[in-house]
Amino acid sequence: MKFYNAMSGNTKRVRIFMAEKGVDVPRVEMELGKDTRSATYRRINSLGEVPALALDDGRVITESRAICRYLDVAFPNSPLMGVTAFDQGNIAMWSERIHSHLFMTYGLMVRHTMTLFADVVDQVPDFAETQRRAIPEKWSWLNKEMSDKRPFIAGDTFSFADVEGMTALMLADAFDLGIPESCTHARKWADAMRKRSSWTA
Repeated sequence: MKFYNAMSGNTKRVRIFMAEKGVDVPRVEMELGKDTRSATYRRINSLGEVPALALDDGRVITESRAICRYLDVAFPNSPLMGVTAFDQGNIAMWSERIHSHLFMTYGLMVRHTMTLFADVVDQVPDFAETQRRAIPEKWSWLNKEMSDKRPFIAGDTFSFADVEGMTALMLADAFDLGIPESCTHARKWADAMRKRSSWTA
């Protein structure tokens, strides 16, 4: 297998996932906006986006969450997406909530701000600002949800929901838009995530 990697939140999600599972996949390093837009790479992913996972038989899986799903099944030790029907549903629910309410708030702000994405979306700076202003409220929501003092987002065990959360947390740190001081439960979770070896994946 080959993992097409670059410096992005979506590739970071897969790198954290692989580190947590102890899976080592050879990487092809890409430069966003340059290598990813090349004709050669578009034959791998027509959208010109990363990540992509090329399998040994030539088939390709794109989209970070789809790649994580494949890896969780292909390498069943230490499953991060659940085993029982409830665990799978619960982890999927929390993963989706974190992705849509936290990660995408940062992601939309970035896409409508950085020149790197100027030819990808019709950038609306005012919309980016609405996303920036919404960030504290999103963390407050997670803080309230975790007020039951559970150690991980989906319950008592580290899961893909925490991988999603770590990806959002890394964007928060990168753009200096972190968790409000009042969100003590979310901040405790964040401190624990930063101590995991996968944090530097």
